Amino acid sequence: MVARLKLPSALGDALLDEARGAGAVEICGLIAAGEAHAPVRYPIANRAARAADRFDMDAADQIAAFKAIREAGQTLVAIYHSHPRGEAEPSIHDRRGHSYPEALALIVAPAAVRAARIRAWAMQASAPVEVTIDWVDAL
Repeated sequence: MVARLKLPSALGDALLDEARGAGAVEICGLIAAGEAHAPVRYPIANRAARAADRFDMDAADQIAAFKAIREAGQTLVAIYHSHPRGEAEPSIHDRRGHSYPEALALIVAPAAVRAARIRAWAMQASAPVEVTIDWVDAL
C-alpha cells in the first residue's frame, strides 16, 4: 500500500475547479502517471442516474482514457470523483464500487468543512485507509 502520494498543486487546483464547475453533479475520472512525467488527469463523463451522490463513468470515455494511458506508457494512480456537498471521505457506495484495488480513490469535496478538500484513500477490503497527499509546485 502507498503511504504517501505526491501530486502537483496545479492538479489539485484543476480538480477543485472541475468539481466547483459541475455544481451538484459528481465529477469523475482517472489520474495516471509515467516514470518521467507528472500525473495526468483524464476527466470522464458521469452517467449515473443519481449523479448528485453517485458516479458511473461513461464507458466510451473510460475506454478512451485507458487506451490513452496505455499508449502513453502510464500507470493508473487514482480514480477520482467528487462529493459536491459532503466531505472527502469514502461513502458506502464508493467502497462497494471501487473496482481497481491497486488504484487509490481520490475524493474532491469543494464544500468540505471538517478536513481537506481533496483526500486520497487506499480502498482496503476491511476499511479505507487514508493516504497522505504531498502537494508540490512541480514534479
